Amino acid sequence: MKTLISSTLGAALLFCASQSAAQDRFADVSISVTPLNGSAYMLQGAGGNIGVSAGDDGVLIIDDQFAPLAPKISAALGDIATDTPSYVINTHYHGDHTGSNAF
Repeated sequence: MKTLISSTLGAALLFCASQSAAQDRFADVSISVTPLNGSAYMLQGAGGNIGVSAGDDGVLIIDDQFAPLAPKISAALGDIATDTPSYVINTHYHGDHTGSNAF
């Protein structure tokens, strides 16, 4: 029983440490906005780029990077449009493209 409790506690500590390290990894990342053409923009941060189209029918984003960057991405989108994204397109399922899908 002591082994089970020790193992569970150890696993929980490792999980918490890895989550903290993941948050720290993105602490210094800034999201920049590059206007492309009319209502099209490119957001750059960590990993791949984010495509944005902001128009009367809503805000569309293509790929949305890592989950810990969601507040920074949201702030950058606030410089472009007042609405939250209406549509999110993921080019594939990797975390650097789908992490902020909670928009």
